[in-house]
Parts: sequence; C-alpha cells; structure tokens
Amino acid sequence: MPEQETPWMPGHEYNRFTVILVNPHGTRHLGFDLQTGMWHRLWQHRAPEPLHTGEAVLLRPSDVDLIIKTSMSWSARNWGHQRAGILTDELAAGVKQLVLHYAASAGHYPHSA
Repeated sequence: MPEQETPWMPGHEYNRFTVILVNPHGTRHLGFDLQTGMWHRLWQHRAPEPLHTGEAVLLRPSDVDLIIKTSMSWSARNWGHQRAGILTDELAAGVKQLVLHYAASAGHYPHSA
C-alpha cells in the first residue's frame, strides 16, 4: 500500500535538484539531480528517494512530457556517461508500461500482456 502523504511544498532544502516537478495537489513531488542523472521522490519528513525513471513516469503520468524532456536532454548531454544509457532504458520501460496500462484500460490491449 502506498504511503499516505500530507500535502506540502518543497523548499530551499531541495536546491540540489535543478528540476523539481511540484504537484499542485501537494504530493508526489519529484526532483532531478543533474549531477547523477537520477530522478528522486521528494518527501517532507525524510531524505529524497532515488527512483527508477519508469517509477517516476508512473508516479506522475501528467508530467510524462517533462520527465521525457529532462531525461533525454541529460542523456544527450552526457552520452559518454554510464548512466546515460541506463536512464534512456528506464525511461523507455516506464513509458511502455504507462501506454500499455492505458491501452488495456481503454480495451485496446489485453491486460495480461
């Protein structure tokens, strides 16, 4: 069961994240660390949690465009970095899961696939 979160807004303590996706509902905030090429789940009362990029996509499907742009920009700028290929693969896997989920919900794809 996912942890229930009280609405809150990230403050200056999250400045290490160059990109912060703030959810207007006050929950499920994400931060992207340009140094490591990692997405993080931001929490009010505990340390940021590194996320697989696919988990970031599933956590915030309404921001999939920003997650794609940020991830692919980082990967393109840092292509020689080991994380660049991993980030790209994680993103592809997450977007695929999201598309298959919505396709199955709309009756266009079997749920078991």
